[in-house]
Amino acid sequence: MKVSIRKTDKRYTGSDIFGFVVDISHSSFAIIHTKLNKSQKLKKFHEVRDWCIQTWGMSCEREHYLQMSADEFDVNVHWCWHTEYYDTKIYLRSEKEANWFKLKWL
Repeated sequence: MKVSIRKTDKRYTGSDIFGFVVDISHSSFAIIHTKLNKSQKLKKFHEVRDWCIQTWGMSCEREHYLQMSADEFDVNVHWCWHTEYYDTKIYLRSEKEANWFKLKWL
């Protein structure tokens, strides 16, 4: 599995709050998407998400985060995640969280 991080831009929902997005992909080469490959990707996503929970505390799905933030509920200020079928992403707030993430995962 390949873990990558990049700056967000207007293509990403929540880019006005989160400066970085973490993506987990199979590899830099195209491969056949089998059930095993999907399960491996999900396993890695859960490992990364669990590390984020241990590091910064519990958060929530991006859509829930954005709604709760707009309604002025307290939310985790460091990160959230997004899942849609097998599209899994971790959103990080700032350079500080991104650098901490890179020390662990890259």
